[in-house]
Amino acid sequence: MKKVILIYDDSVEVSDKAKTVIGNKSYGEMIIKRTSLSDSVKKIAYESGTIFLNIKNIDEFENIKLYESNSVYFHLISNAAVVNISEFKIILEKLSYINETTLVANEYPYGIAFSNQEEYLKFLELYKIKKNLDYEDVKNTIKTNALVDLKNYNELLLFISSGFDARYFNNLQGDNYTITKKSKDKKKMKMEYSYYWLLPEDMKSWMVMPFDYKEEEDSASYKMERMPMTDVAIRWTHNAIDQEEFERLLDKVFHFFSIRHEQTVTKEEYKQNADKLYIDKVKSRNEQLKKCKEFNQINTLIANGTKYKNIDEILELYYNLYEKLSKNHIKSLKKYKKVIGHGDVFFANMLYSKEINLLRLIDPKGALEEKDLWTDPYYDIAKLSHSICGNYDFFNSNLYDIYFEKNMQFKLKVFFDNKKYKEIFKNFLKKNDYDYNLVRIYEASLFLSMLPLHIDNPHKVFGFILNAIEILKEVENNV
Repeated sequence: MKKVILIYDDSVEVSDKAKTVIGNKSYGEMIIKRTSLSDSVKKIAYESGTIFLNIKNIDEFENIKLYESNSVYFHLISNAAVVNISEFKIILEKLSYINETTLVANEYPYGIAFSNQEEYLKFLELYKIKKNLDYEDVKNTIKTNALVDLKNYNELLLFISSGFDARYFNNLQGDNYTITKKSKDKKKMKMEYSYYWLLPEDMKSWMVMPFDYKEEEDSASYKMERMPMTDVAIRWTHNAIDQEEFERLLDKVFHFFSIRHEQTVTKEEYKQNADKLYIDKVKSRNEQLKKCKEFNQINTLIANGTKYKNIDEILELYYNLYEKLSKNHIKSLKKYKKVIGHGDVFFANMLYSKEINLLRLIDPKGALEEKDLWTDPYYDIAKLSHSICGNYDFFNSNLYDIYFEKNMQFKLKVFFDNKKYKEIFKNFLKKNDYDYNLVRIYEASLFLSMLPLHIDNPHKVFGFILNAIEILKEVENNV
C-alpha cells in the first residue's frame, strides 16, 4: 500500500459556456454550498489520508519533485467534480494499491494515476504540450460515477443546481428532470405548494409549478420541474453578470412587480401591514436572539468593536429612521394598497436565462388561503435590495470577512464591488416610483430579523449586524 498524492489540476481551461455561469474563475474556484470546489476535494483527500496538491498553472507541476518518488500520483482535472463522496474515497483507497498506470473515467477521463513519480513526470512532458488526458499506454481503468465533467454544459447546470442551501429542508433530491423538496415542517411545504394554485392565472407563468404534493407521518414533500437554468445568486457571486445583463434582468423583475395584483386599503391598514413586517417582526426576532446562548458574546463584540453599546442601540436607530421615513412616505401617498407578493424575491430564488431572457421564481413564502398572498408593496423590493445592495448572497457563499481596523473597530469586507449595480438599481427604483431610502431601511429590517435564524453561524450573524449598521449609516446620512 502506497501513499497517494492527489494533484488537483486547476490549470485547465474553462469552457466559454461555463464562463457565462462562473465568470473568470477557474473550475476549482467555483463556490458550491459555501465552499470552493478545490477545498471540497482537499477536505475529501485529507479525510482519506491523501496528500493534496493544488496546481494553478503549468509551472507549478515542478513542485511534485519535492514528494516521495515511490508514491502513487493521481492527476485529477478540476473540471471533474465529485458528486459521490463515499465512492470517490473508495477510488482513493484503490489507487494506493496500484502497480501500473490507471485511468479514472466514465464517459470522460477524469484523472490518471501513476504508480511512481518517474512515470508521472513522463506523462507531464506530454501533458504540458497536449493539455489533455489522452494517454495511449493506459491499460487499466477504474470506471466510476463518482465524478461528472463540468466542461459538459448540461452537467455543469445539473451540478450547480444541486447545490441548494437546504437549511430549511431535511431532504432535497433531484434527477435530470425534477427536484423533490421534503421537510418535517409540513405547514411550510403545504404553504409553498398551495401558493402557486392560489395565484391569479396571469401571475402563474412567473413561477415554477409545483406538483405531486404528498404528506407522510412525519414529513411532507412536493416536486418541481428542474429548469435548465442556474439561479441568479450563483452567477452573481461568481461575478458572471455584467451591467448590460443586469439591466435586462432588472427590467424583467420590475415588470413582474408592475403586474402584481393589488387591492386598495385604508391608510390605517397600510400602516399596520408595514409595521407588522418591519417593526413587529424585528422586535420578535430580537427577543428570540436574546434567548440564544451566543447572544452575550455577540453583544460584547458590538460593545467592543462598534460605536454602539449593544444591539438595542442599533435597533433604536433603526426604529427612529423607520418612523421618520415611514411617516413621510405615508403622507406622500395618494392611495394605499397591498399587492400579491412572492415574499422572498432574492437572487437564490430567481432562475434566469440571459440567452432567452426567461425568468422564473421559486420558493415563495407561501400561502394556505387567498388572503395570505397579500403583502406590503415594498417587501419584495426590499428582498431584491438585500441581494443587490446588501450582498446577502455573498454572505451565504462565505465570500466576506470581518477584520479590525487601526482604530480597533470591526470592519466588514465583502469580496465584490456593487457600486455600479447599485446605481442601476436606484435608477429602476426611481423610474418605478419607489423610494430608495425606504427600500434600504426595510432591507435593514431583513438583516436584523434574520439574526436568530442564522445563529448556527455566529460569524455570519455578526456580519449581518455590521452590514445592518452600514445600511443604517447610509440612510441616516441621506435623510
